[in-house]
Amino acid sequence: MNAPRELLTDRGFSGALFRYRVMAYVVGVMLLFLCVVAIPLQFAANSPQVANVGFTIHGILYIIYLLSVADLARRAKFRLGELVALVCAGFLPGLAFYVEHRTASRLLARDEFSEIDA
Repeated sequence: MNAPRELLTDRGFSGALFRYRVMAYVVGVMLLFLCVVAIPLQFAANSPQVANVGFTIHGILYIIYLLSVADLARRAKFRLGELVALVCAGFLPGLAFYVEHRTASRLLARDEFSEIDA
């Protein structure tokens, strides 16, 4: 990541990182719920209502997640590969947690970000 120090240490960056982390967990938990509860319930109990409502909510949350990714990517000047990984993390079950941890760790582990709390 080749982001200039002044972009990453401002208040806007820490807010963008926080919003991204919250949305990554929300979208990740929602997607896991859909895959573990809603889809099996749809087929086992012939009850598609939970899946229908759940996927609609996930779609709305995913759009908010994409906005937080775009904000963070703009502030941290992510490369295309990093941006693609963040976008894909919202629709592959479990990947959101890994990508969020990896992204936040990489940004926070740098010496110049020691004043930003995880």
